[in-house]
Amino acid sequence: MKLKLASVLFGLILILAACGGQEEGSTENHLDSLQENYPEVKTEVEKLPEDSRSEITVPNMEKIPLEVNDVEAVAETELEPYGMDFYYGEDDKRLNVMIKDQKGIDASIGETNEELDQDVSGAYTEAEEGHLLTITWLSKNENALYKVTGFTPSGEESPFTKEDMVEIANSIIAQRN
Repeated sequence: MKLKLASVLFGLILILAACGGQEEGSTENHLDSLQENYPEVKTEVEKLPEDSRSEITVPNMEKIPLEVNDVEAVAETELEPYGMDFYYGEDDKRLNVMIKDQKGIDASIGETNEELDQDVSGAYTEAEEGHLLTITWLSKNENALYKVTGFTPSGEESPFTKEDMVEIANSIIAQRN
């Protein structure tokens, strides 16, 4: 009887741990796994000064509505403020995540029209008949400017929606805690 009870309790603990792990996963640093899977990303990130690297946050790949088959990263180190561009691709469809270091700069994104998680306000725009969707926001501490752009060539159905762009932005914001 005690063995059965212990087995049931152990099973319950495993289930609860798995559920708790899923919740926690939303705040895990997705940059680490991206650098593991794409060593060239790690090489680019390491080009940035250490204090700029702390602002680099990438979205949860599961939130990107593409079958990502290519990831590229480019460090912007020629001029300050430093930044990073990440490109996620599925054929000609692309998601670009740009991060600019804004420490010590009085930055503004202009008029905001989208409420994101954690009381962050963003600016959402659509252009090119829905083939170019962009959401921009400042980190809560205003040390980084984030711009996420979904691009689909004309004539192809866009995999991106406004809701997708908000989810991608929120997956980045969740990691910034």
